Amino acid sequence: MMDRREDPIEQESLAALLSRVVGDAERVARAEIELQKAKIVAKIDDARNAILLLVAAIAIGSVALTAFVVGALLVLAQIIGPLGATGAVVGALVVLSALLGWFSMRQFKRLFGATEEQA
Repeated sequence: MMDRREDPIEQESLAALLSRVVGDAERVARAEIELQKAKIVAKIDDARNAILLLVAAIAIGSVALTAFVVGALLVLAQIIGPLGATGAVVGALVVLSALLGWFSMRQFKRLFGATEEQA
């Protein structure tokens, strides 16, 4: 069995013990900060990847919409003529755009708390 003089913890002064506790607390705090930094970097990478996928989806969707518009023009031109086909397709796209814009504004008003009377 060890006597009191041989126990290294017993021989340390209170100041030395407090110094060790403060040092350990600093190391734990720094490690926690590094962990949180790593988590944030991982989230940023995930968000970047999601944004890149969204941009690719929008680009492909834009190409598909262009192909649809050209196809609709070609088909309608045979039925109602080129000028009528252009008017019909442009009119349909303007109406669709206006509806989507209106729905978007309603969502933003709900999001930011504006009522119909304030708008």
